[in-house]
Amino acid sequence: MVKGARRGGRVRDKWRDKQWLILDSPNSFGDFGGHHINYLPITDTTTAIGRVVENTLFDIKKQDPADHKTKVFVEINNINEGVASTIFKGHEYGKEFLRSLVRRGSSMITHIHNYTTQDGHEFRVEIVAFTQRRINSSKKHELRRVIHNLLSEKIPQWDLNTFIKQATDDNSEFNREILEKGKRISSLRHIGIKKTKLLSSLKSPIERSATETETGATETETGATETETGATETETENIENNKEPVDDRENAA
Repeated sequence: MVKGARRGGRVRDKWRDKQWLILDSPNSFGDFGGHHINYLPITDTTTAIGRVVENTLFDIKKQDPADHKTKVFVEINNINEGVASTIFKGHEYGKEFLRSLVRRGSSMITHIHNYTTQDGHEFRVEIVAFTQRRINSSKKHELRRVIHNLLSEKIPQWDLNTFIKQATDDNSEFNREILEKGKRISSLRHIGIKKTKLLSSLKSPIERSATETETGATETETGATETETGATETETENIENNKEPVDDRENAA
């Protein structure tokens, strides 16, 4: 029995206090950004900001039913008149799809590393590959090296929009290239970006260098001002120390 009913009081229905919030897809999805993708019950708009919501790639694109296997995480960053704008926080394979890739007598190779896009977004990227048959450690090491070199070359050249498109689309140019290079080492059944996670959104390298230059110039000017102030204080002390003594007899007269 509910506590309120035991005491004879009325039980408050918390759902009556809820309001429905419309979630828009992140603008970084290009043509698929800024559209309604989900409804979310909330109690207060201020506490809803910063909340991470799970959707599927099909909820955003609404094209290929196979996109249901990819989860997309978005974070609420602004609410205006019951509509919430979101930012991309990452994606990952669904558990059912990942389980279907596992085969007995084959090898699974994973590679996890942090990479930064051209516009200063740092992501943790995890790539998974499945082979037709088991391979030895040297081939696994060679495959990880090829994956890392390609990611280190491509991601710093991409902005956020390009990164999302290349990471979430199985038929993207990057996935085709990594599959082609991986097959030169061993026969692969599948290779792709299993998971991404946004770690930080920093300024672009150009903006950072400009900010550091301005900060350095300001510190130099501050140091120069302090030096001038110190020199002025020293001159004042020297002048005070070189004052002629006042004759007390003249004051007495």
